[in-house]
Amino acid sequence: MQPLPTDRPHVWLFERNAHAVTLKASRSGFERQWGPPHRVVTRDDGRFQEAHWGWRSECGLELVVVSMREADRFLVFIEPLEVDHALAHLGLKDEVVEWRADAGVPLPREGWVLTRMDETGNRYDVAPSPERAHVACFARILEERAHKQSYYVEFRGPPAHEDAARKDWAVIRQDEYGNRAEVARLQSEQGARAFADVYEADPRHKQTYFVEPVAPHP
Repeated sequence: MQPLPTDRPHVWLFERNAHAVTLKASRSGFERQWGPPHRVVTRDDGRFQEAHWGWRSECGLELVVVSMREADRFLVFIEPLEVDHALAHLGLKDEVVEWRADAGVPLPREGWVLTRMDETGNRYDVAPSPERAHVACFARILEERAHKQSYYVEFRGPPAHEDAARKDWAVIRQDEYGNRAEVARLQSEQGARAFADVYEADPRHKQTYFVEPVAPHP
């Protein structure tokens, strides 16, 4: 995986996705495997620091990992459907997961699906994604680890990202004269609100920022 650029504003954390999973793992072990943080952000007037790592894999998956106040706890920012795929890239197992946003949520019935076939011929759904490249990548990782399992990529119905009901979330800036301008557009409402909150909190900005749903670009 290639590191994400760190010369962007610190709101890069929220540009695509929201907090999708919390991990309990050794900070020292994580740094031995993945190196020192790509970025360190000071919070609460210097009272503590956040350590940020960010990568883009060859399949196009982007993920951001943040170590907060507790040294052995990590937050992963990723599309919730991609949690297992992200863990596979990081070389982490399910045992380290403390919380995940998709827990108890039924899998979507449409889009690309990774299925597993065991040695007796039984098939099981493993993970869905609107992106075929992501599912195919996850399949390759699992194939390398499970010698007696076979994995397949299947397409079911229209891809999830072509769902006409899907909304984007626009971050709107309004100045003191009432002039409005769209400054960002994200797929995650939570991410858009976090983006707006960061700019609202910056004393250099005299504008108001808010979020509203919009139709996706064609």
